[in-house]
Amino acid sequence: NHVLVNEYQPGEGIMPHTDGPAYDSCTATISLGGSDVIFKLRPRQHFTAHEHCDLERNVQQKLDLILHGNGSLIVFRDDAYLEHTHEISEGVFEETTESGTCGNDLSGGTIVKRGYRISLTFRCKKVKKSTKVMDVI
Repeated sequence: NHVLVNEYQPGEGIMPHTDGPAYDSCTATISLGGSDVIFKLRPRQHFTAHEHCDLERNVQQKLDLILHGNGSLIVFRDDAYLEHTHEISEGVFEETTESGTCGNDLSGGTIVKRGYRISLTFRCKKVKKSTKVMDVI
């Protein structure tokens, strides 16, 4: 019930973020245009009440995916939506690492050149249930 349209010039990125609690925990994004990008999921950092990093809760894996230009689709939900941020780094060129974190380029070393891109992000806004009771006369 919600579509967000974003336009990106070559080299523009998206800072690490979550889509927040106003939406159900599932997002689908379609990329339009001829540009490839590296989409990054990073674990959210959890802290204790005293601002110390909570190591027991910060064990999720990071993941990169190359989105191959026009018509690529990424869907993430549940843990990937709730416990990770997502981002696309700034820069015209980016290279996948050899660490095996890129799900569709495990050997690494792929250079991605960024160009013009439009993304359509589909989400479902949570529906608030009414707690009002109406008197019927």
